[in-house]
Amino acid sequence: MKRNASGLGNTYWRITVYPLFQMSLQPTPTANLDRTDDPVYSDVMGLVKAVLRLKNEVSNHPPERYILVVKDVGLSLRKLIGSVDDILPALPASSRTEIEGTQKLLNKDLAELINKMRLAQQNSMTSLSEECKRQMLTASHTLAVDAKNLLDAVDQAKMRANLVKVSFE
Repeated sequence: MKRNASGLGNTYWRITVYPLFQMSLQPTPTANLDRTDDPVYSDVMGLVKAVLRLKNEVSNHPPERYILVVKDVGLSLRKLIGSVDDILPALPASSRTEIEGTQKLLNKDLAELINKMRLAQQNSMTSLSEECKRQMLTASHTLAVDAKNLLDAVDQAKMRANLVKVSFE
């Protein structure tokens, strides 16, 4: 499965899920902004790292441990949404609707990940085990891609509000 999510200019994230849990998570460049002290960017990267840890846990540990890494993904998402909420009042009103919609989508993505985790745990001793694990990984990657979309929406709003510094590196 490939999902490309466009953002600013030529900003994309490519996430490829291969059979049997081999996957590639390759972020392409975000907006060319100075990321010094950018909590939204840091929290998106933290969420992506949590998704990668989930991938490793699913492959290497028993189903009872899935909840720990899904909880880590959820806590990372909560932190990301909190950092977006902190900056939201400074952004143009026209951007808030898109950003808030993306936040709601991320919450739905997390709910889907939790449902897939439960299915994977329930079917861990059945012939559906591998399929359920794959669906769980797909749900986690969808969440990571949508987090990148949130970052792009926040970046665009910051640029409209002239709240960012462009990086020339």
